[in-house]
Amino acid sequence: MLINMFKIRPLSPGLQKIAAKIPLITLIYAFIFITLPNRVQAQNVSMTTTNWAPFYAESLDQGGFVTAIVDASFKAAGYDTAIKFTSWTDALEQVKEGKKDVVVGAYFSEDRAQHYHYSLPIYSVLTGVFKKAGHELDFYTSLDTLDQYKLGKLDGTVVAKSFDAYPFKHLKGYEQVSLGLKALDQGEIDLYVESYAVAKQVAADMGMQADKIEMIQPPLEDNDLHIMISKNIPNAIEIRDAFNKGFVQIQTNGTYETILKEFNQM
Repeated sequence: MLINMFKIRPLSPGLQKIAAKIPLITLIYAFIFITLPNRVQAQNVSMTTTNWAPFYAESLDQGGFVTAIVDASFKAAGYDTAIKFTSWTDALEQVKEGKKDVVVGAYFSEDRAQHYHYSLPIYSVLTGVFKKAGHELDFYTSLDTLDQYKLGKLDGTVVAKSFDAYPFKHLKGYEQVSLGLKALDQGEIDLYVESYAVAKQVAADMGMQADKIEMIQPPLEDNDLHIMISKNIPNAIEIRDAFNKGFVQIQTNGTYETILKEFNQM
């Protein structure tokens, strides 16, 4: 399978999807952010996430291009940032409890929205089901088909609304993508659900040949990445609005595109 068949697409201008997913933030509201004044004195925002290369990871330059986008957005709004990488479940819990302010890089779900405020979408990610080369399944028509196999995914992640709601009989969570791919390679599971770019990147980092894992057709979802702000901190709305303002600004002034080009994402 050719990797460029599933090239991840940067989010197109307009930011329309957020209005449907988060009714409180409309497109008109987003563009009002451009006219809001920056704070004179910078405030600090504590952030956390997991290692999820090529999008964000402590081993990547600037923590990865998504981290660079988030940093630039906050900087444009007058905020300083610091990020710590940990497991995904730990990152979610720290921000949920208010020990950290922001989770960098998350898909939307109604359940999560009870505990976190969502930003505007900052990038679009293709998610699919991976198999080890030679496995019998090349194409699926329903989740019932997938349910015939042992599945794995990163623990605590959202995949897609229909997938997350399905009562899979054999779905195991793994703390790291590398552990899930190792389980796939060793036959512990039959299929692994992950972002296309992440699965290929982590497989390469593990020394697996590019053609050793393949994505089954069709892809599961084209998901938007957001940041999530804890609802358990006093200035949560202020941080969300500041980020959204800064994000719109870096799209307008070309910084967003510059970052994508710098990280070879365009």
